[in-house]
Amino acid sequence: MDPELKNLLKRGVDNIHGPYSNFVRAQTTASLFLLIATLVALWWANSAYAPAYHDLTHTPIGFFLGDLAFQASLKHIINDGLMVIFFFLLGLEIKREVLAGELARRDHRRMLIVCAVGGMVCPALIYSLFNWTLDSQIGWGIPMATDAAFALGVLTVVRKYIPHGLLAFIVGLAIVDDVGAILIIALFYTQEIYVVYLAIAFSLIMLLALANYAGVRRPIFYFFIGVAAWWAMLKSGVHPTVAGVAIALTVPARPKLAPVKLLEKAKSIINSMQRKPDGVDVLGSRRDHEKVLEVRDFAERASTPLRRWEDSLYFPVSLFILPLFALTNAGVAFELESFIDSLRHPVGMGITMGLVVGKCAGISGACWLSIRYKIGSLPDGINLKHVIGVSLIAGIGFTMSTFIAALGFEGRPEHLHVAKSAILFASGLSAVLGVLYLRLAATTKAQGQVS
Repeated sequence: MDPELKNLLKRGVDNIHGPYSNFVRAQTTASLFLLIATLVALWWANSAYAPAYHDLTHTPIGFFLGDLAFQASLKHIINDGLMVIFFFLLGLEIKREVLAGELARRDHRRMLIVCAVGGMVCPALIYSLFNWTLDSQIGWGIPMATDAAFALGVLTVVRKYIPHGLLAFIVGLAIVDDVGAILIIALFYTQEIYVVYLAIAFSLIMLLALANYAGVRRPIFYFFIGVAAWWAMLKSGVHPTVAGVAIALTVPARPKLAPVKLLEKAKSIINSMQRKPDGVDVLGSRRDHEKVLEVRDFAERASTPLRRWEDSLYFPVSLFILPLFALTNAGVAFELESFIDSLRHPVGMGITMGLVVGKCAGISGACWLSIRYKIGSLPDGINLKHVIGVSLIAGIGFTMSTFIAALGFEGRPEHLHVAKSAILFASGLSAVLGVLYLRLAATTKAQGQVS
């Protein structure tokens, strides 16, 4: 190939690769994929192709191996299988935040816990008031959840008007919120428990914890034992997503050896290669190739399995699993009149008021009490006005709320339809109100400084 043409192609690929890589890694990209999947599901379910959408999500798929058969609908495979990976990633984030993030400092941890509890209790109470004594009371956990991906995506819209610490604050808040949602799923949305399978699941998880303590770092070991724990949890009656979080908490969070020593060894190898008079030839020289691999191994051992696995799972979860979940679960068929009727239904009113009003009142009220009685403190640069804006955006409960609704209203499609409609409406309204509030607060502050 002509060298000039080769260089031209290389420059063209580099020019495309840089912006593309930045786009994929941006936080807003995950929110964008989730939004597109939601809009596609809504269009599909309300178009002339609606029967195809229903067939896609409910048609059984599987395989047979002799007398052994595995068969489930696409929706169940996603909700009970792929979503476990999402919850596993969530568990990794929870562990990292507790050990080294916003939840590591006691005063910040207390503030986040109090705010998250307020943001869960208040929506649940509001929902219960609208559904007291009704068979829909089981849905009280739906408005308690916050969708971290969507919330962060919305916050980036007003990023230049808010302090940087506010993004970290809502991440910590969403993580504590997710812990509460996981406990609620395990305790209140489990219909029947088979103790033998549950004991097997917990025994396997304890085995992983012991392996962590013993210094086992091989991903293959955690994978196979983790899959076995997931299967046992699935058979126990407890939702298998709980296994995803529990397994994540056993993943090693410390490097096997001191990072400083490992990096020094890697540096010495690099220096020896640089001193070679004939240069480094990783293609033709096997010795150079092995030295490069050795440097790679040292660098990997200097990091932690928790951080490596978290980084490797972020893209498949945010760009594939969550959009796929939205595509198969957000398809709500409605007309304007039926949509308004859904919002008037006790389930719809409970969810809407719980997410929009309950989240705001619960989080900001708990924050005020924490500051008033010195229970915890806010990060530097963040005040109560910022928290009110965040509490409005925390009303975006799309993914987790839809997930809990599917569990609570399984077998009651009319309630599930109303719940999904209300979740979509309340999440959109919360996003708009949060953005407008933070933007207005920033404008007011700027005008006050000028005057």
